[in-house]
Amino acid sequence: MKKIFVYMAASILLYGFSRELNVVKVLMICLGLGAAYLIYLIPAKYIAAMKYPFICFVLVVTVFFAIYPKMNVQYPFDALIVFVSFYGLTFYLITIEEKGKNLYKEITALSILFLSSAFNLFMIGKPLFILPMSIAAVFFLFIIGKNRLIPFIAGYTLAIITALLIFDKGINILGGGVKINGVEKYLFLAASFVFLILAFLGFVKKSNFIKLMVFFGFLYIATDIFMVLGLKLSTGLLYQPLTAHLVLTPLVGIMLKAEKERI
Repeated sequence: MKKIFVYMAASILLYGFSRELNVVKVLMICLGLGAAYLIYLIPAKYIAAMKYPFICFVLVVTVFFAIYPKMNVQYPFDALIVFVSFYGLTFYLITIEEKGKNLYKEITALSILFLSSAFNLFMIGKPLFILPMSIAAVFFLFIIGKNRLIPFIAGYTLAIITALLIFDKGINILGGGVKINGVEKYLFLAASFVFLILAFLGFVKKSNFIKLMVFFGFLYIATDIFMVLGLKLSTGLLYQPLTAHLVLTPLVGIMLKAEKERI
């Protein structure tokens, strides 16, 4: 029954991200649900092993942009960079407790990865994606007791937003919002927060690699949705259906896996 409930909630979220359905978007939703099931079948150890490839890819993209700053990245490759930036940061955050490193090493590694992700997002013209990511990261670090890292994430985010406002006159932090009718809007919000509550309860019940990943992932999605619908943020997953599908789909499969396997 829980699998059916999760798939129903996932369908509502995928529909909310797509809206104005056509054949292509219906196919995307079906592919997303199918991909979530395939991820559910993958052994957890292989998911855990993706940590370093994602982190390395984030750094490689940064080096690439540093060498070729005028490279114009177009759709759908920009969505892929957002996807990799999110999961690279996610994999590091959820393994902080396992590393056993001292505070300075944690600060250095997190700073490099966070600033690298922010730089990559800036280079593809989507710098504001870092805002909901950083807010979710601050909440996550507070919940897992890594309070000493919070000032660095908050400080970097404030510096980035300030620099954008000063030096990039064309950027608008607030936009017109996304047009969703009343019923669909509340169903969409309810589905996102149901996922967040389920992920949080799973994390509280027993914390492990998989449950931490699910919790941070849905914390980010709920934060992003709230900022776009509530605060009218001009950039977010609701404006980028493909990016939203890439971020959400693995989390649904991993949430189902969290009840199946022990790490």
